[in-house]
Amino acid sequence: PKRDPGEKFPWRLLADSGLGEWVPPARITENEPILTLGHISDDVRGLQIALADFGYGIPVTGTFDEITCDVVTAFQRHFRPAKVDGIADGSTLRTLHKLLERRLW
Repeated sequence: PKRDPGEKFPWRLLADSGLGEWVPPARITENEPILTLGHISDDVRGLQIALADFGYGIPVTGTFDEITCDVVTAFQRHFRPAKVDGIADGSTLRTLHKLLERRLW
């Protein structure tokens, strides 16, 4: 599978030059609900739909499986590099939704 260069790559600089997308990552806060391996829910389904809408090739199953973890990790490496752990926390979800909202403009 294709891997992005990673969290140390200057993604923002590239976006500022007109290549790619970027929004400031949402602040990481403690005690927020998280989605992680093994969760099965409509929230996981919503996460998978949002990632698919953004362009990630991810099946929408409602189960937070290894594929979902890998996609969340890839998203974090690019758009929320301060904490890359494959866990869909509030910061990850808010950053993803900011990117999707930006596309609607």
